[in-house]
Amino acid sequence: MAFNAMWKPRPQAVAGMQGNGSANPALVIYLDPDSLAILPPSDPAAWPEFIRLLRQIRDSADELAVFLGRHKAVRDDDPGPE
Repeated sequence: MAFNAMWKPRPQAVAGMQGNGSANPALVIYLDPDSLAILPPSDPAAWPEFIRLLRQIRDSADELAVFLGRHKAVRDDDPGPE
């Protein structure tokens, strides 16, 4: 998988759904200072594939969070070089 751009969030980064209840909902990630908005396709016929993508994002983010949590626990237990 290739990436065209890499964003590294700063301390004030947050994510959430914007436009809840409106005609233009989006998943927005505010990276402090950059932002990334993921908008659904305008054609509802394409929504099932978009929903699949959103679930992949959710699952992958959870997988990364678990990995980082375990890695942090290992690092916290490591006394480092003596």
